[in-house]
Amino acid sequence: MFGGLFKTTSLAALIAAGMAFGGASAQAADLGGDCCADLEERVAELEATTARKGNRKVTLTVSGQVNELVYWWDDGVESNVYQGTSGFSSTRFRFKGDAKINSDWSAGYYLEIEAVSAQVSGNTATDDDPTTGLTIRQSNWYLKSKTLGTITVGQQSHATDDIVLFSIAGIAPFAGANLNAAPGAGLTFRGSTLEVNDVFSFLDSDRANLVRYDSPTIGGFMVSASWGEDDMWDVALRYAGEFNGIKIAGGIGYHVERDQTGDAGYNLPAELYGFDRPDFEEIRGSISVMHTPTGLFGEFAAVSREFDLAGYGDFFYWSVRAGIQQKWTPLGKTTLFGEYAESDTTAAAGVFGNFNANNVFAAANISSVEGTSYGVGLVQNIDAAAMELYLGYRHFEADLLNNAGAAIPTQDIDTVYSGARIQF
Repeated sequence: MFGGLFKTTSLAALIAAGMAFGGASAQAADLGGDCCADLEERVAELEATTARKGNRKVTLTVSGQVNELVYWWDDGVESNVYQGTSGFSSTRFRFKGDAKINSDWSAGYYLEIEAVSAQVSGNTATDDDPTTGLTIRQSNWYLKSKTLGTITVGQQSHATDDIVLFSIAGIAPFAGANLNAAPGAGLTFRGSTLEVNDVFSFLDSDRANLVRYDSPTIGGFMVSASWGEDDMWDVALRYAGEFNGIKIAGGIGYHVERDQTGDAGYNLPAELYGFDRPDFEEIRGSISVMHTPTGLFGEFAAVSREFDLAGYGDFFYWSVRAGIQQKWTPLGKTTLFGEYAESDTTAAAGVFGNFNANNVFAAANISSVEGTSYGVGLVQNIDAAAMELYLGYRHFEADLLNNAGAAIPTQDIDTVYSGARIQF
């Protein structure tokens, strides 16, 4: 990527030098002894603005994206308009590179930094500017064999990370199955102390300091496994293929976290939660299918979580999305879709949230939670700018029972969101 840039810089310098020296013979008396000062200054300026490789053996590729949005929300008591960074696919920049060792082996690195202006999944009715700043998403190195697979060490994704987000239509960055990342996920259901992201608990395994193995792809299948962070481990199976004009992509994984004392909430500090999350295990996965001639597609995702501590209820979640994707305009493909999701938690504390007691639902006098969400959306690709414009509506409901089995009335939450992701 940057080799061409160096060549362009050198060529520009040579052309400029030729022009300068060519004119010097005709105007030597006028230029005096500083004939090359302007040229040297210009070359220095070009060199200063050129991204450089660390050495000639390892490549360097700089890329990233910006994904910012505006959304309106109404919790039944108050409404407002907020702006910020998408939680589904945040603003970030990355540095990647590799080096060929021989015909089979290579080595490389991956460094990715997230830049959050205001996390829209963390907004509350009283805070429109939460969780700003830079965060390390990826910082790792790898050794890769075409025949044996890849070993990666460092801050990185779990083997099951993103396994609930398969989307051939590409709508996950704007409407993913992990609703805890949705605009307005930090809003509270009026009539309770529960937020949207308590009812639709964390559905994606995120990143940690890990050792991970990924097998080569054989027949469309790939196996992954990871371990780290004091007894987090998981395994996953992914598949992608196409048959008679039907594309299929999906995966399933088993995720386990043990010895959680002092580590609450997927690499978030315990002070954000006020309690230690118990050990748990999950089966999670998703599948995406598209009929390419018509552009019709469907997606399904599910998570089943079991806690190892008495009093913590199990958690089950599923979601479905369907729509059509076609290139109706010269700008690029247009995607129209609808979405529906449900979550179910019983036995007094299956979903952890911002409470100050271990038995979080019991502390809130809640014995059962059922969540429902539905919405519609549109994504317009603008190919010439590597850009996607999106617009959507999403509705959240929470059906709660107290410890006596009586219903707890709550207000529904509605959101309308619009933004754009541009990649570079």
